[in-house]
Amino acid sequence: MNGGGYLYESATRGLCVTRVATNDGTRVSIATYRALEKRGLVIHDTSTSLWAGGKISVTEQGKQALAQPRPAARLATQVAAGPKTVVAQGAHR
Repeated sequence: MNGGGYLYESATRGLCVTRVATNDGTRVSIATYRALEKRGLVIHDTSTSLWAGGKISVTEQGKQALAQPRPAARLATQVAAGPKTVVAQGAHR
């Protein structure tokens, strides 16, 4: 999505799904698009309906953000479990 692409809606199984595709046809996750949009790093041409495919432009700052490596996600079980207490065998209390 370095140069831009299209934001569009498609109907699958009776549901409207918003999708993002780059100019070369590569699909981009809607989460990535929304993260860029939230930070003002994409410009969406609202003069075109989502059904027709609204043109998206990525700002220079957005291109830089996309080029950065993403941080590794932490597993939810690690966060929920918290640290474990280890008691040595044979220790008296």
